[in-house]
Amino acid sequence: MSCASPSECLALDAQGHSYHFDGSTWSGPQAIPGLAAGPGPGSESVSCASAALCVADPDGANQVATWNGQAWSAAITLAGASGLEAVGCAPTAYCAAVDADGNAFAFDGQSWRRTSGDWGAVSSIACVSSTLCISVSGGISQWNGGSWTTPQNYGVSSSLMGLSCPTASFCTAVDSAGEALQWNGSTWSAPARVEPGQASATTIGPSLTGVSCPTTSFCVAVDNSGGILQAHDYAWPRTDADATRQLTGVSCPTPTFCVAVDKSGDVLTGTPS
Repeated sequence: MSCASPSECLALDAQGHSYHFDGSTWSGPQAIPGLAAGPGPGSESVSCASAALCVADPDGANQVATWNGQAWSAAITLAGASGLEAVGCAPTAYCAAVDADGNAFAFDGQSWRRTSGDWGAVSSIACVSSTLCISVSGGISQWNGGSWTTPQNYGVSSSLMGLSCPTASFCTAVDSAGEALQWNGSTWSAPARVEPGQASATTIGPSLTGVSCPTTSFCVAVDNSGGILQAHDYAWPRTDADATRQLTGVSCPTPTFCVAVDKSGDVLTGTPS
């Protein structure tokens, strides 16, 4: 799920259907033209560069489609892709996608091309420009316009699940052990546990599943126990917002508007405090 503005959000389900939010209501499921039948081996993903350009890997296979603010283009197959995992778009309309084998692709606003490969499956990609994208999973890799760096884990104890980069000098990543770490433009901080309580050898606690930072001073994260965490001055107070569900993603196009989705297909829309 990705929001370009409070009146432009898109969400995907596991069957490759899309849902559009216009600021007041969500549409019913919309079929994406040209989409192959059935889910593929990867993970569905969508990212909006602007209200007039969103890019999706809608079925977790090898196809991508673009949204122009009104409708989806026909899905096309990326030659050489093997189960696309994530796509991320910059405000400049540059997008990057990576598949389960680390094959990487770039979109310049008009067409796709294959690029230097990443290092394996990724869970999230954030792009700031055509020369700065970051991907996370078992480690953190960076795209410089020509190649992806070798992944580094920076002390993270488990898989990184979410990433958000509002500027070239600020990113936040979250992992499945309830930790968060931040990028300042040159280095990553050590991971810090932000979920309440302490993890132990037998109790890991809630897993952070997504994060969105509309500015460099404010982030919202969600977890698999229905919790929403809002970062203020290095503290992450948690609200139990969807106790019976697993929240899987969050998008905050502004500091005053966020949308979160859960595993059951429910949507939470709110104003951060």
